[in-house]
Amino acid sequence: MQHGIDIGGEGESFIEPIHGHDLILSINLNIQSIAERHIERAVIDNQALGGGAILIMDPSTGDMLAMAEYPNFDLNEPFLINDEELRANWEGMQANERSRLLQQMWRSKVISDGYEPGSTFKILTAAIAIEEGITTADVIGEFHCVGYTIVGGRRIRCWRHHRPHGSQSLREGLANSCNPVFMSIGEQIGVATFYRYLEKFGLFSRTGIDVSR
Repeated sequence: MQHGIDIGGEGESFIEPIHGHDLILSINLNIQSIAERHIERAVIDNQALGGGAILIMDPSTGDMLAMAEYPNFDLNEPFLINDEELRANWEGMQANERSRLLQQMWRSKVISDGYEPGSTFKILTAAIAIEEGITTADVIGEFHCVGYTIVGGRRIRCWRHHRPHGSQSLREGLANSCNPVFMSIGEQIGVATFYRYLEKFGLFSRTGIDVSR
């Protein structure tokens, strides 16, 4: 009876549980612990105001062995803001500002943000050049670093522009992480060939990693 009216045929019903989707983590506890410790130390020591992140993968399988960020937050208390100054002023903030700051804190840089690969990309450039027969590893003096290369009217410097590397082979250029060497190689490879290889390396495909936050 509800308000004097019969509710016929209604009541509790039991639905048998069914299996959901599985998510099997490849995280290595020891590596994860080391990554968390070192990213925190690196951000603090280098005063990295934008924070930092580490992703460690098994190159043979693509499995994620560790994924760490700093600053982070306590998953057991996800609504506790991780910035002391913001926390002190939290009660006086508008609801929309609080929501924005929480979303910012919860955002995972590793999963959500793009980041330039930097000098790690030189490995791919070298591999393409060797595969295409543009160069081999040990042609002495094939490349020359004067501290910079002008591309599209813009002067792009070598990290050691104040003391240029001078004549180098590909092997030496890779060991020195010399920008002019790889700008020269990239120009010889050409845009179309470079793009084709990047597709073959799988850089335009989704990873298929089942993770989100």
